Amino acid sequence: MKKYIFVMMAAAALFTACDPQIDNKDWSGQTVSADELTVNIVNQYDLNADGTYTKSADGNYVEFATSPSKVVEVYYINSKGAEMILSKGKPNGIFPLTPARGSEPVQTVYFRTREYDGSSVTVSTQVTVKVATDLSTEMKLFCSNSGSKKWFWCPTAVEGGAVWGNGGYQAGAQDGSENINGAWWGCGVEDGTATGSFSSQLQHSAAGKITGEEYSTSYMQFNEDGTVDKFDKDGNKLGTGSFSIDDYNNGEPIDANLNVAYLNTSEGAILWPYAINKDGFQPTRFEVAHLSVDRMVLIYAAPGTGSWSECTWWSFSSNDDLAGYLTTSPKWGWAPTAVEGGAVWGNAGYQAGPQDGSGAINGAWWGCGVEGGTATGSFSSQLQHSAAGKITGEEYESSFMTFGEDGIIAKFDKDGNKLGEGSWSIEKGATPGGFNATLKTTEGAILWPYAINKQGFQPTAFEIGYISKDKMILIYAPEGTGGWSECTWWSFGAKK
Repeated sequence: MKKYIFVMMAAAALFTACDPQIDNKDWSGQTVSADELTVNIVNQYDLNADGTYTKSADGNYVEFATSPSKVVEVYYINSKGAEMILSKGKPNGIFPLTPARGSEPVQTVYFRTREYDGSSVTVSTQVTVKVATDLSTEMKLFCSNSGSKKWFWCPTAVEGGAVWGNGGYQAGAQDGSENINGAWWGCGVEDGTATGSFSSQLQHSAAGKITGEEYSTSYMQFNEDGTVDKFDKDGNKLGTGSFSIDDYNNGEPIDANLNVAYLNTSEGAILWPYAINKDGFQPTRFEVAHLSVDRMVLIYAAPGTGSWSECTWWSFSSNDDLAGYLTTSPKWGWAPTAVEGGAVWGNAGYQAGPQDGSGAINGAWWGCGVEGGTATGSFSSQLQHSAAGKITGEEYESSFMTFGEDGIIAKFDKDGNKLGEGSWSIEKGATPGGFNATLKTTEGAILWPYAINKQGFQPTAFEIGYISKDKMILIYAPEGTGGWSECTWWSFGAKK
């Protein structure tokens, strides 16, 4: 299939963030009326991994041209009724259009001029584009299956907490740990622990000042409609841009650079979007060096950069996709703790404080472990708490649960035989125990689903004391339970 290659400087100029500041572009030119202005859709394309385009009848990259030539602002109205800027300040070019799931493939696109007297002329046309029925794997990682996801700065081991810096290009794979492979130097957030912060690096910034995106509470929100919103440390929106992902290969390296995908954005869309030592240059195409449900590392190197020559890196993390933690891991089983030498279920004092997934259970009084495990007691000695009154196969190290994106939870015995299934969902919000989310299920859906000392009672709402892509601590206490009164805890971990 023939590929069409465009001048990348021109393409980059089209991917311009929706900047809430005053637009100082030169909109000069002959005044036209709506009857005189024509906009032609020249072609539509798919974006290739190397930055080139392939013609496609319903491609999500749309090439337009105005006649007579007239600088326009291009936008569409999304499913929430908001005006989304696709391009501005050009009389022709390419813009991305990726509607959210459930949208109509036929989209109306508007082209708005600005006239000498401050008035404007708007014309519209329709294009047919691809609309996803389900999010791709990479979009679920960026946006979550819910359709939006927050990403914050993630401190690294570089300079005691740096989140942005330089390094040697093609230094090797990034594994999502606190290390940045090949890093030379970096700076951290304004309220962080790193030896230097963004305020000492304003020479790299186009703004030349701190704008609010340089703090631990600053974040960007990636949305399934291809937009990315940027927020300052107080939650005030700084602007909206666009993004797309290409050449994702299920987390495996796609080329000699060992990146797993490419992230394309409008200019300035991400937090502190500056390439190092480039006088405020804001890249629009990044290598995704690592991408998982909770971690993202981006790299930018100018075209032609050689091995171990300078590149820029960014470090981000997300704790926003709780359901994604459960669905990304194929199996969830018991995770032994330090309680009783390996207990996985037991009792504790309620509202004892935070859980951290380290292996300790804050406030634990006692617990039992899996059959054949290392704990001082096992489930077979605690059948008085079970409604079944016998070992059923869910009490072993190899027993597991699966959490489906369709909201179905299935439970399997030690030999992989299905024991049953139910429904599950996560509800965010403060719990009586002081946590921030609740796991809701049908009765008996999880492994050994019994509250302690409750004659076989099976709760359907569990406080999530801790959750990550690897560990989950659940807690149940009857309504009205006071501080340090008895509650039940469960310890689960992701399994291969």
